[in-house]
Amino acid sequence: MGIILAILSGFFIALQNVTNATIGSELSTWTTAMITQAAGATGAFIIYLFSKKNQTLGLNKVKPLYLFGGSFGAIVVASSVIAVSYVGATISNALILLAQLGIVIMIEAYGLFDLKKQKIAGKQWVGLALMMLGAIFISL
Repeated sequence: MGIILAILSGFFIALQNVTNATIGSELSTWTTAMITQAAGATGAFIIYLFSKKNQTLGLNKVKPLYLFGGSFGAIVVASSVIAVSYVGATISNALILLAQLGIVIMIEAYGLFDLKKQKIAGKQWVGLALMMLGAIFISL
């Protein structure tokens, strides 16, 4: 199930980047980010209402810093809108994936954000290097 959901997430991230770039070509970058975040919040709220796990009682147990994690989405939207307009959707998405992999490897290696520290194997570094090569080949 985790693999299927991860693939689905990647599919929708790619769609979001392309649709946001289209909106951004008509509106400002930050207006696009605001619209996208509002649509996402609305969608999440509707799913929350119908979810069997719609609890907020544990909200006070969450570190305040982590409650601002969603605000990163505005930066994601804005930077991807601009990136797509400069280098196109394919290269933008390749670099976004590369950046995501690189940062998560570091987060897991150091156990940041209260995640369990993971030993990073050589094959993971090889995978990251191959992703870098892929991004280079896509950009040629």
